[in-house]
Amino acid sequence: MPTPTAPTPTGPTPTEWIVFDFGGVICVPPPDPASEALAAAVGATPAEFWPAYWPDRLAYDAGTTDAAAFWHGVCARLGRPGPDPDRLELLVAGDIAVWMHLKQDTLDLLAELAALADRGVALALLSNAPVEMARHIERQDWARLFRHRVFSADLGLAKPDPRIYRHLCERLDARPSELVFIDDRKENLDAARALGIESIHYTDTPTLRVDLAGTRPLTRVSGSM
Repeated sequence: MPTPTAPTPTGPTPTEWIVFDFGGVICVPPPDPASEALAAAVGATPAEFWPAYWPDRLAYDAGTTDAAAFWHGVCARLGRPGPDPDRLELLVAGDIAVWMHLKQDTLDLLAELAALADRGVALALLSNAPVEMARHIERQDWARLFRHRVFSADLGLAKPDPRIYRHLCERLDARPSELVFIDDRKENLDAARALGIESIHYTDTPTLRVDLAGTRPLTRVSGSM
């Protein structure tokens, strides 16, 4: 008798995750007009504004400092009075707007990757973002391409803290080896790699396409990109 052929395994296709950062990957750095407008809202030039903006930004992203404390700190470093509630609202809105200049080629890539969902490729977002920006992002049409959206301010910690990557794995119900993480900052990539997450340094979207083509999620669906 001929040797029986083993049956082909059936069942759902295992999910592997491609995880995107937001700032510097999906959005561009603030263009000059937007930078000038936000700086002018606190009576400063961009050259004065950005050094005063960054010292407390990670704490704001992590949700350990709220918008009022963040903007009072920025104003204090500039020697300006802190904002009243109405001006604070304008500053928060201006801060969101300055980071919403999106990279169309990255959005196109996200749409292509999202179309592979039935072949076991899923998208997630892992962003250092304050709560106001997180809620704004969630309302955008393109954000629906991500099956999960994980924001630092909702967790009380931010990249490159290893705990945020552990939380991500738990949220996705995935092992580190089932993730590919894309970010533009070396310290964030190094922290992910230390936990066994394959990571890609983002420089531009055409290069990212080449880099992604050699990753496990896409080699499984070779020819789909």
